[in-house]
Amino acid sequence: MKIVARLKKHSFFVLVFTIVKATVYFVPLLLADVLSRTDFGILEYALAGLGMVVNTVINLGVPGAYPYFILKEKRLDLQSSFKLHSIVLLIPFAVNQVLFFFFQLEINFYLAFNVSYIIANQIFYSTQFKSHQKSTFAVVLDSGVYIVLLGFYIFYILGIIELSIKEINKVVLYYCFAYIFVAFKNFINHKKTISLTKYKKILKFSIHLLVSTLLIFLITSSGRILAELFFDFETVGIYSFYFRLAAVVVMIYQVVSISFFKDLYILEPLKLDKYYYKFFIFIYALSILIFFVAPYIVGPLSAYFSQTYLIYKNTYFLLSCQMVVWIATALNSNIIDRENLAPKNNIKFVGLLILALSAFYLFKNKLDLQTMVFLHYSVLLLACLIQYYSLSKKKIIFKKSYFTILTLYIVTGCYYFFVLK
Repeated sequence: MKIVARLKKHSFFVLVFTIVKATVYFVPLLLADVLSRTDFGILEYALAGLGMVVNTVINLGVPGAYPYFILKEKRLDLQSSFKLHSIVLLIPFAVNQVLFFFFQLEINFYLAFNVSYIIANQIFYSTQFKSHQKSTFAVVLDSGVYIVLLGFYIFYILGIIELSIKEINKVVLYYCFAYIFVAFKNFINHKKTISLTKYKKILKFSIHLLVSTLLIFLITSSGRILAELFFDFETVGIYSFYFRLAAVVVMIYQVVSISFFKDLYILEPLKLDKYYYKFFIFIYALSILIFFVAPYIVGPLSAYFSQTYLIYKNTYFLLSCQMVVWIATALNSNIIDRENLAPKNNIKFVGLLILALSAFYLFKNKLDLQTMVFLHYSVLLLACLIQYYSLSKKKIIFKKSYFTILTLYIVTGCYYFFVLK
């Protein structure tokens, strides 16, 4: 009866989540078929490459500080002062406009920086909604930029607007204005209770989360940046297309993460470990299944897939297997933040980045997209193991999860080198 009641409680959220995340999943795939390959690569570079990384810098770690202070520390007196952050986010946005309109900043960087402003706001507000168990609002807000792009795509299909990266750039800018309006509205409504001193206290804590979040994003979300660095925007588009196909399983993680966001901050590690390792096995098995059936489902629907699948099949396989490690690092990050272990974990991540950059430099003359993805997958695994090690130093042991992730990586490597290679 409890399970049935819980399903009923979350049924509306699951419906909204399915619609919204379907938008996130399908819109880029639809745009891949109608944009030029270079323009699609630039868009993906902005949405999930440079734009995602820059957002972590300009957000200053503040979103991660909200559940720490409000849920764990019960510092409700700080709640109003968080609203000052939306005004602070206007500073890098304004700088980006000056650089573009007066100093000829390239459109791929301008678009990426505008997207970073949007993502920073989305994460800032949605974290607050999730902290107060307003999951439906959170999931819609998290996907705002993709909902806007869906509207753009529909207007293109109806013949109302033209489709190009320049037109997308304008639409993204208009969406930025919506967040500017909200920022000033919230500030004016709460200016009497906002304290600069308390905001500084928030920043003093969140700076560790800034470094932590930046490092984890550089490790987990740098695939598009690496593809542009070593290849070109067309390759960025190919990488992004297959990454998004593989990431369909991430939607399941997001349902769990958003629905039980508060539980991640209060449940005992032993219980989490019990749930996590079973979840990882399920996600891995599902990813492999989707990889094998994708040609029969996606092939007839996408010209982009049909034209590139045979060449990039192995890349798609590696990205599919990689998803379970991506999810594991995301889940671990919540526990790292909850236990205030970010400062100690950051030192290890800096070492990992130096190691990773050295590896990519050594292999730069031999790199193809497939090799780059496998190296990136290996770096992700090391990041995940580092997180488990940092947690274990505080007697927080995820033994089953640790061995599950490591075993799945070994299985993937054996299949890749002895069957696919």
